[in-house]
Amino acid sequence: MAVRSKFDNRPIGIFDSGLGGLTVVAALRRRLPGESIIYLGDTARVPYGDKSVEAIIRFAREDVAFMRSRGVKMIVAACNTVSAVAMDALRSDHLAEPLLGVIDSGVRATVAAGARRIAVIGTRATVNSDAYRRGIHAADCSIKVESIPCPLLVPLVEEGIVDGPLVEMVLDRYLSHLKSAPPEALLLGCTHYPLLKEAVVRYFDGRTRVIDSACACASAVADFLCEHQMAAQADNCAVHGYFVTDMPAAFGRHAARFLGEVPERVEQILLG
Repeated sequence: MAVRSKFDNRPIGIFDSGLGGLTVVAALRRRLPGESIIYLGDTARVPYGDKSVEAIIRFAREDVAFMRSRGVKMIVAACNTVSAVAMDALRSDHLAEPLLGVIDSGVRATVAAGARRIAVIGTRATVNSDAYRRGIHAADCSIKVESIPCPLLVPLVEEGIVDGPLVEMVLDRYLSHLKSAPPEALLLGCTHYPLLKEAVVRYFDGRTRVIDSACACASAVADFLCEHQMAAQADNCAVHGYFVTDMPAAFGRHAARFLGEVPERVEQILLG
């Protein structure tokens, strides 16, 4: 009888509609430096949030099919829209690879924080889905949750503006009603928002615990790999691949803001 190895050096697959999921990549690379990562940004069809549910599910299935073609050991939906509306459909496909959504991990981290009054900020599409509140209340319906759409924050991050007067002005537009009595915890419910974490902490003068959804997702991946003996060997030489469906040169330039470095190579692919 063959004995299963305690290690699995195959890559982790992470996908998003654009750049935001790179915060999950960055958090995973810090947490698990020996893990190889395949990243897919569906930049030809970004954003997913303004598409129909049927289209989002179709896009997500095509993203997953690409990941499977690259031989990944698990798949992470680092897209809040996919995590909010398409996970049941993806799981009904009975994938051989484990599938983790960024919303599930964010909910777990938020509930684990033990706060009784929580704010969730995200894009309009994510907030309208009500996925974070439903997830938190499924775990503990006594937690008070306020979900706040902050649509101007993503464009700021993609322009590289993550601190200063303009960021504070936009935060004030959305969060000023919380400033005098901050929530015990605030979840950054968009994968772009971790780049604004320090600005949000300063906005509340350190009086609220800010939960980084990208770090929460990386922790959930690490826990899963450890529990199921799927982690790469400690001395594994990690190799990362970046794929997009449009504008690879622009993606490579913008990716540096999320990763702290310019990817060596970004390859354009066709989905579907």
